[in-house]
Amino acid sequence: MRKLALMLVSMTVAASAARAAPALDLSWLAGDWRRCKDGEIVEERWLGPRGDMLIGANLTSSKGKASFENLRLARSDDGWTYWASPMGRTPVPFRMIESGTRRAVFANPEHGFPARIVYWREGDELLARIEGTIKDKPAAIEWRFAKGTAADCPQAP
Repeated sequence: MRKLALMLVSMTVAASAARAAPALDLSWLAGDWRRCKDGEIVEERWLGPRGDMLIGANLTSSKGKASFENLRLARSDDGWTYWASPMGRTPVPFRMIESGTRRAVFANPEHGFPARIVYWREGDELLARIEGTIKDKPAAIEWRFAKGTAADCPQAP
């Protein structure tokens, strides 16, 4: 009986540990990031992490037009989720499927494009990539950000 009780306690502790989302250091994402290329300025800012959350904003401008996106990375009991809200639309969740030192991959297979969002650091640069399908064909867009704001761009207004 004692062995059975000990085994039940061990299984309960192991199951609880498996359910809890592991601690993850996403501080490498925080800061001001910018990309200035071919007259386009892409600026992304990440605040946090604090309280298992990072808040981000993206502002892209080109040829006198601008677009924006509200971003949020939040941890729950099930793990980390990336919430994307382009142009103020209803936020779309992307569950973290992979993480490593200075790398995070999020996916939502039901969302055509993007279906995957990847962030990683290479030295002082932040890279972001979105992948998925457009008109039943594989598609991807990648950005290479440097530290700084749009004011650091030569063509900044």
